[in-house]
Amino acid sequence: MTSLRDIGSFIRWRLIPVRYATMLMEYGKNAGAQRAGVSKTTGILDEQGYHAGPTLDAETVAALREIYVPRGKTVVPKDRGAPFVNLVKPEDFTVDSPLMKVAFSQEVLDPAIDYFGGRLTLDSIQVLYSYPTEKLRESQFWHKDYGDRKSFHCVIYLNDVLTDDKGPFVFVDKNDTKKIRKSITIRRLADDELKAELGNGEVRTFYGKAGESVFVDPAVCYHYGSRCTSEPRFAIFVTFNTVTPFVPANSQILDNAERLVQVAAQLRPDLNPRFLRNIVRLN
Repeated sequence: MTSLRDIGSFIRWRLIPVRYATMLMEYGKNAGAQRAGVSKTTGILDEQGYHAGPTLDAETVAALREIYVPRGKTVVPKDRGAPFVNLVKPEDFTVDSPLMKVAFSQEVLDPAIDYFGGRLTLDSIQVLYSYPTEKLRESQFWHKDYGDRKSFHCVIYLNDVLTDDKGPFVFVDKNDTKKIRKSITIRRLADDELKAELGNGEVRTFYGKAGESVFVDPAVCYHYGSRCTSEPRFAIFVTFNTVTPFVPANSQILDNAERLVQVAAQLRPDLNPRFLRNIVRLN
């Protein structure tokens, strides 16, 4: 059964007609979607691939750091693989969690709803602890995220990231990304390769203080993972995809879907209950 699932996932990933056929089959399952018009923020996000996000208040940042900074101190860096660890645990999925309050807030969830016209799924809620490395690893090369054709990151720093050595989020906007050569395979580009193909395009860096954020579509913007060299970076990543992503949601979301719906319903009583179940694929 696993091998058949893997084959199906490969076909869905690679063949564009199959992707759109799947999208049409899934259409009727999301009748409870919360519809919205395109706001100025998401209009710019759709055009440029990024937009400034909200800034958390100092009290919320302090509450988040109190939970996640101690967890970061227990991380043992590895000499291979992705140089980051998700610090979120299932027990964080409660109505009192400052992380859940951020993820389901009007400032984060509503722009995502608007960006997808109400037809979206929750991919992940993570606090990523990125630790310093000497040599670049796969995630630190230039790439796009290939889990969906359209995606939404809200990236929020939990420590000041004001210089390159602190590992800021670095990306190329949607329009300049179009200058980079397309390929039928997933590409991972070194800096010199990207520069050669980007031409007069611009590399953008999101510097920010703790609590500041950016919205970005990583499926349409080339970017690379944090390149910390002096100290670790703590950053929240709340990610949404379309209703027909090419890969499953993060296992924490799938395994705790019922709990997440209950939390979301309490935090956002203004939203349609069926819609909340839709975004975690329970309908």
